[in-house]
Amino acid sequence: MQRGTHTEENELHYANSSEEDLPKGLAWDDFRIFLAVVQTGSVNRAAIRLGLSQPTASRRLSRLEKRLGIRLFDRDRTGPRLTHHGRRILNDVSAAGYSLNRASRSASAGQGRIEGDCRMVMGDGLATYWMPRFLGRFYELHPNIEMKMFVAQDSTAGKNEAFDVQIHYYEPVEVDPVSIRIGTLHFIPFCSRAYLERHAMPKTIEDLADHRMLEMTAYRIDKGPWSHWLKGAPMQTAPLLTNQSAPLAEAVRQGVGIALLPTYITVTDDNFVPLNVGLHLPAPVYMSFQREVAKKWSVRAVVDFMRDVVFQKKAMPWFTEEFNFPAPNWKTAMEDSAALPMPQTESWPSETVSA
Repeated sequence: MQRGTHTEENELHYANSSEEDLPKGLAWDDFRIFLAVVQTGSVNRAAIRLGLSQPTASRRLSRLEKRLGIRLFDRDRTGPRLTHHGRRILNDVSAAGYSLNRASRSASAGQGRIEGDCRMVMGDGLATYWMPRFLGRFYELHPNIEMKMFVAQDSTAGKNEAFDVQIHYYEPVEVDPVSIRIGTLHFIPFCSRAYLERHAMPKTIEDLADHRMLEMTAYRIDKGPWSHWLKGAPMQTAPLLTNQSAPLAEAVRQGVGIALLPTYITVTDDNFVPLNVGLHLPAPVYMSFQREVAKKWSVRAVVDFMRDVVFQKKAMPWFTEEFNFPAPNWKTAMEDSAALPMPQTESWPSETVSA
């Protein structure tokens, strides 16, 4: 493949996609103009880049705003500035462009292998109990990529721009990151089989007041302490408090007490027992990356793998937006997801590989 072709593949080809799925009156070319204005900083420069006249670009941008029913830019002497709505549209358009590039790569794949590295950060719970289960499959597919996986110490640690890919529980509002919602974690109370040998199984939220409740600092900040959920009822003993998910989960597994854990934990270890007391807390999971960083083939490979293998929402009921209480067939679902074909990205052209 020629270098010139690689340059073209790095651009966002909105105009080449079908408009059949767009709402009536919208056109991909108008979004392409919107993106060019963001990238160049002016309507005039965007028009020059796209080979249009300035009045035509301006008119079509106004048409897009009218049909969306929002204002995309605030205009003043310094040039167009994205509004809050404009930032959200930019994020969606960038994600759509990434998907189109991915489809283009799959259609024109050669015989090369991807090389390079990818710096990824995520919470310690996913990094300890979930991600390692898929690393073997990743290296079967991409033996020449160095995965640099770091653990976030709190819910905002993933905002560090030194990382190529970030897995986190907030939706970025900045202009630069492309953000994709890849799943939802569902937190419910868990205990262990050993704990239930010594204590009666709680059946209501009020019953939890008679049990040893374990906590994490992030839960207190986001949702309040256990006393909030127990409606002020005195707890049996003072709870364990930690700032990390992994020791909290291990304490539950060892029979120390009860804690809120994500439902996917049931497919990692049979010792975790979900408690159906009517308490459920959802937490959306986002994957974000900078648009420029996504030009690295190694980063694109990791993004594809995270979305298509690690967070297969269609095959993994514990990651869907709809809450599903853990079921006996989840282990089978996990085995079925492991048998699905892996993303076919191992044969991208070698001359386009960027480390």
